[in-house]
Amino acid sequence: MGILPILVTSLAILVSFVAAAAVNATPSDPSRVAVVFPPWWSEARAVTAAASAGEILGVGGVPFIVILHGDSTTVARRARSVGALFTLGADPASLCSPVSLDPKS
Repeated sequence: MGILPILVTSLAILVSFVAAAAVNATPSDPSRVAVVFPPWWSEARAVTAAASAGEILGVGGVPFIVILHGDSTTVARRARSVGALFTLGADPASLCSPVSLDPKS
């Protein structure tokens, strides 16, 4: 067994743990949505895709998570149509989002 399958499996497990922890957090602003794109996407690709789904507020702690503003249902539907894996409530504290483009943050 090569190293690549082990790394991919480990990454999938790590993303699952982060997602489970974030789902349990109550977002302070329900109009903020974290959109999670495939981890192998570059930040540029994730941001470009996210821009077509909603207004970008910032980038998460990892380059494939983008914080969007808008109705969570509408943003989630549009994000999935451009390649997002799933969406989460975007409480900045729970996502450890170091980069924010939102002047209110």
